[in-house]
Amino acid sequence: LSRLIVSLVLTNADFAPIVTVKVVKLSLAHGMTPMSAIGFVYFGSMLASIGEIEEGYRFVKLAMNMVKRFGCKEVSGEVIFVATQTIIY
Repeated sequence: LSRLIVSLVLTNADFAPIVTVKVVKLSLAHGMTPMSAIGFVYFGSMLASIGEIEEGYRFVKLAMNMVKRFGCKEVSGEVIFVATQTIIY
């Protein structure tokens, strides 16, 4: 599901929030994985885009910390890119 988010953002943005929330819920219910960071960074970005900037920033920061903790190079580029875009805008 985490890899599906970026495709949805580019092709059918209406479904991206649904999948993003699902990834976050699954991570909270069943435990964190390196791929959870993608869900959290997109969720944080989504919150910031609707004006919940502080809350969004917390989720983006969580995702960045997860990348450092898990050392997962597969998702680090995407997480850093989305985090940077969220913070800049």
